[in-house]
Parts: sequence; structure tokens; C-alpha cells
Amino acid sequence: MKSLFYFLAVVAIGAAGFFGWKTRDAATAQIKERIALQERSNNLETTIKKREEDRGNEEAALKVARDERAVAQAGLEAAKSNAGDYERTLEDLDGKLEEQQARQKQIDEVLISIKKLFPGVDDLSEVPAIVAGLKDKKKKLDQRLDAGNTVKERLSEDVAKNKAAIARVEEKIRESKKRVARNTFQATVTAVDNDWDFAIIGAGENSGLAGDSRLLVLRGGRLLGKLTIAKLEANRAIADIVPDSLPAGVVLQRGDQVILEKVRSN
Repeated sequence: MKSLFYFLAVVAIGAAGFFGWKTRDAATAQIKERIALQERSNNLETTIKKREEDRGNEEAALKVARDERAVAQAGLEAAKSNAGDYERTLEDLDGKLEEQQARQKQIDEVLISIKKLFPGVDDLSEVPAIVAGLKDKKKKLDQRLDAGNTVKERLSEDVAKNKAAIARVEEKIRESKKRVARNTFQATVTAVDNDWDFAIIGAGENSGLAGDSRLLVLRGGRLLGKLTIAKLEANRAIADIVPDSLPAGVVLQRGDQVILEKVRSN
């Protein structure tokens, strides 16, 4: 019985030792596993932190890239706008260039015309002085022309006045001719005293003359002057020459004819 007790005690002690060793090995394994898990956890945390840092860096980089993209987009828009402005500027420059070319062509044509106008002038810088001289000459000619036009106008007025005077004289002549044609009285100048301005007529009261008769003196049918009866006799009359009735340089002569200025009605 006692041996059995010892045996059982030994078995119990062995079992306890066995289980102790098993327990220690299990604890050691658990500790190792726990350490491995801690290391894995630490590594995972490090990886997560690193990835979070990388993610933060990526987000920052993405933000920078977005900002840079926005700046680039704005630059692109500005470049497009500038390109449009440049195109318009180029179009304006092309238009101005065409205008300048057209003006240059006109200038060349003008220069050719000037050279044709001044064939003996090689240096065109002399043209302004020549033109100035021509302008001065033209001014003087214009002044002379104006003076000539003034004289012409005055002469035209004089001609018009003379024509009017001639028309009046012609009318008087026509009237005189009419009177002559109606006048049945006609006599001859028998003597003249041009110093005392009187004439003697070879007809008197018996021929129908009256003391208030006015006479016209004719020569070749042309009116020379007028007479007024100063003294009336039976067969002759003494008549005074009406002052200023004779044209300048004209004097009465013996043989000139006289008629009544006014025909008495029957």
C-alpha cells in the first residue's frame, strides 16, 4: 500500500513535472507568438504610418499638381487669348502694311509725275523752290487776271452804256427820219456865221415858218444840229444854232438842208 502510494506520488510528481514543462513550453511559445504579434503589429503600425505619410505626401503632391494644373490652364487660356490678340495684331499689321504699300505706290506715281513735270530737274529737293516760284508767278498772274477782269467788267459796263446810248441815238435818228419823212417843209442854209452861231435860211413866213419854229439841220440825210428862229421875214429867216446841238468838230455849211423839228397838224 505504501509502495503504491510512493508510486502514485512519483507518478504525480512526474506528471506535475511533465505538465509543468508543457506549461512552460506553451507559455514560452505564447510569449514568442505574442512578441511576434507585437512585432507584426509594430511593423503594421509603421507601415500604416508610412502609408499615411505617403498618402499625405501624395495628397499634397496631388494638391500641388492640381494647383500647377490650374496655373497651367490659366496660362493656356491667357496664351490662347494672347494668341488671338497676336493674330489680330498681325492682321492689323498686314492691313497697315498693305496701306503703306499702296501709299508708297502712290508716292512713286507722284514722283514719276513730278519728274515728268520737271524733266530738267535731277534733284527733287529743288522742286519745292521751283513750285514756290511758280506759285508766286501764278499769284502775280492771278492779280493781273483780276485786274484785267476788273477792267473787262468796266469796259463791259462802258460798252453796255455805249450800246444803250447808241440805241437811244438810233432811236432818235429813226424818229428824225420819220419826222423827215412826214415833214413837207424843206429849205436850204444860204449863209452861216459859225463865230456868232447863226445861219440864214432861204425860206420865211411865206413858206409856212413861224416865229417859234425849231429846225433840224441835215447833210446827206444825217442830222447835224438844231436851229431856233431869231428873226422871221417873208422869204428868209435868221436862226440861232442851238448850243451843244452840234457834235464836236462839226460846223454848219452853206447848202445844208433844214426841216421842221415838229410837224404841225393840219
